[in-house]
Amino acid sequence: MTPPPERTLRHFPGQDPDLADPAARAAVVARLLEDGDRDDLLWLARRVDRDELAGWVARHGARRLSRRSRAFWFRALDLGAPTRSAEAEALWPLA
Repeated sequence: MTPPPERTLRHFPGQDPDLADPAARAAVVARLLEDGDRDDLLWLARRVDRDELAGWVARHGARRLSRRSRAFWFRALDLGAPTRSAEAEALWPLA
């Protein structure tokens, strides 16, 4: 698999953002959906298909993305509105 561009590596200091490794794949998706710029996201989208990204956001977005990023990705991937757990809201109002 093609390694990420040098500029994208800034998100992974001392790590190997290997999309072929299932454990690393989730971390790469999380980091780039939260902090990636246009070029980072272009690289990710060329390697991870839309359905996989949408599934990841639906399953893990509530725990791995900020409220703002989660709202954006739910809208961008046409997933409707993100659900908000009462438990999460009680623990952390910004969840």
